Amino acid sequence: MSFIEKDYFTLEEIEARWGMPRRDLVYLAENGLLKVSIRLFGVVIETGYIEEDAETGQGFTVPCSQDRFKGLQDLRDFDAYKIFTNGSSVISAFDAPHMEYSHLLSPEAGLHVTTKELVIRREERDRVELKHNLTGDVDHPSNHGFKHNKDFTEVSLSGKTYTLGPIQAEVVARLHQSMLDGGMWRSGKQVLAEAGSQSHRMQDVFKSQKNPSWRDLIVSNKRGLYRLNVDVRKS
Repeated sequence: MSFIEKDYFTLEEIEARWGMPRRDLVYLAENGLLKVSIRLFGVVIETGYIEEDAETGQGFTVPCSQDRFKGLQDLRDFDAYKIFTNGSSVISAFDAPHMEYSHLLSPEAGLHVTTKELVIRREERDRVELKHNLTGDVDHPSNHGFKHNKDFTEVSLSGKTYTLGPIQAEVVARLHQSMLDGGMWRSGKQVLAEAGSQSHRMQDVFKSQKNPSWRDLIVSNKRGLYRLNVDVRKS
């Protein structure tokens, strides 16, 4: 299994990573604490800014560009609320900075968006995690009792705490991601290579980790495969 550096993630992936039920994810999105996005293909978007008439005080739009767009666009908070509440909604505009706008020109009828199409940008995921310590010292049920700080240099399992070096932390992070993805066992040589280790043996990388023993954290099937020492049946 390869480790993919994704630019965005599904709601299910975020829920698994944070150990968070959908209702709490919805709360964050509805209250502007988590920006939700959608993936677009070939739509036409007009962007510009909003000016205020000095006499009437009414705002009017000043177009700057009209472009065919492919990529991610962030939703406005109330549009995210409608999608979560109703299961879907028609979107005709996107989130934009204050006094600017981003309107959908084509298709003219707007886009019918369902909850299945919602994603979270990588940078937004990382921002929320840092602000709310969502992958920090909280023991989430989906992590099977495994806890870690943001960079995995300190992890704990079954009441034992491990202080890890950079390569060790990267190995554990990749085994943890494999656990969340449902693929428990990983090739030790492949994980070590992905982590940037010059060694091809797990015991050489973790030989400095003696108390508690790293073998209580990571287990082997004796055929070159490794996983975190967690019992997924308890999830």
